Amino acid sequence: MFYKGVTIGLDFDGTVVTHEFPKIGKDIPHCIKTLKKITDEGGKIILITMRSGRKLQEAVAYLSYHEIPLYGVNHNPRQEHYSKSPKIYANIYIDDAALGCPLTFSELSGKAYVDWLQVQKYLFPKQGKELLKNALMEEPVYDLVVDKGSPNKFVNFFISMF
Repeated sequence: MFYKGVTIGLDFDGTVVTHEFPKIGKDIPHCIKTLKKITDEGGKIILITMRSGRKLQEAVAYLSYHEIPLYGVNHNPRQEHYSKSPKIYANIYIDDAALGCPLTFSELSGKAYVDWLQVQKYLFPKQGKELLKNALMEEPVYDLVVDKGSPNKFVNFFISMF
């Protein structure tokens, strides 16, 4: 399975649903289908969101309703074995506020939101799957760079995609 062991840090508002906080926004096209494919292939989803309390529970319930299993919520359970940092470690982050994340506008929302058709091109490239698989090993990036002596592995992969 291609995404086995890969951890995805996933934002909620503007990424899974349109921006309508404090309410749950509208479903963003192709998001749930893409997340199901990732989890079906062994990927782990960690919800990383500014929502808290009842609003956070609503986001978790939304994903549960759509049968998207969560590995963590604002927490990476595996991370506590090597770090006390509050920053959530993931192999990939999908967030409408992230530099370079493809966004789209439509009548669905008055604000930009993640373009999941474009995200799919990054997540499921037709070529270079072995390169991506090797780059997204379960261990933290600093282990890959320091312990394995391959600091250009990620740079070379992303250059080869364009």
